[in-house]
Amino acid sequence: MSKLVDLELDDEDQLDAIQPIPMATKPRYPYGTKICLCGPEMKKLKLDPSDCKLGDYIDMRCFGEVTSIDENRVEIQIQRMSVENENDEEPGE
Repeated sequence: MSKLVDLELDDEDQLDAIQPIPMATKPRYPYGTKICLCGPEMKKLKLDPSDCKLGDYIDMRCFGEVTSIDENRVEIQIQRMSVENENDEEPGE
């Protein structure tokens, strides 16, 4: 499995973060790194919101297609995904 990398912005990057809309507080993570799953997607993934709590960690595996490449940006469209609630696993798994 590939190594997980924390994308959290440091203090300087938070101050310099470019956001498409004005923000009252500076973001901890870069714009565009958050995804939102709604009814149809949750149904396909068998993800029940009542099984989730704020702060839970969700193991996500996905495949995406590169849809755009610019000098400083690569856009990836997530096409296939699976999720698993990491809080449900037994210690040591």
